[in-house]
Amino acid sequence: MDEQELAYFEQMEQQLKNAEQQNAQMSQGIATTMFNSEYNDNLIKWQLDIKDELERIEHLLRKHIPKINSKGEEVFEKSPKENQLFNEVGVQEILNILAWYLNKNIILSNFDEEQINLRVKQFGWELSNFIFTNYETFGLDDQEKIKHYPMVVLNIVNTVEAAYNRALRGGERDSLRTARTVTQSEPLGFLGGGYKGMSSNNNWQRKGGGVSLFKPSSWIKV
Repeated sequence: MDEQELAYFEQMEQQLKNAEQQNAQMSQGIATTMFNSEYNDNLIKWQLDIKDELERIEHLLRKHIPKINSKGEEVFEKSPKENQLFNEVGVQEILNILAWYLNKNIILSNFDEEQINLRVKQFGWELSNFIFTNYETFGLDDQEKIKHYPMVVLNIVNTVEAAYNRALRGGERDSLRTARTVTQSEPLGFLGGGYKGMSSNNNWQRKGGGVSLFKPSSWIKV
């Protein structure tokens, strides 16, 4: 084999190596893009899935006790009946109400700050009134349980407020749209390329004496 033939075969061998390297880079680029796309899809589903949040609230309403089992997993144990706050009717009624507010329709909406403040304020008042007018039916049948009422209402209202704030000026919707745009525009490998809170708003409290929604001690005459 003369020098010219040898140089030709060396050139062909180098071209083959370059092609193999490019194919490897392309495969890696495609795999990376597919992984990023799947990751973003999973992230989007996680952002919009409020099932875990509703389950957590249910555990709190039932006053379940969190434990870590032998596998290192978090589990919840039923608390003794005397320590339970709401009965089954109370828990289900509150969860049914929350299902109207903790959902992707609210999260993906577009509200301004004034709308959110008004909606959360209305929700807080109606929730307080709803539990107040049904406190015995819901299991709040003694003074110790009634003491928890203001804090339970406050925490539920704060949770709903957080859901509404995700929709402030369409923020959640814009965030998801941006994540999808970034994923779709990624190059392949070598190819290059408020509501101020219940405690700060005195208008929440009913003026005048007598029974007050926010003074559980006035509910039952001792």
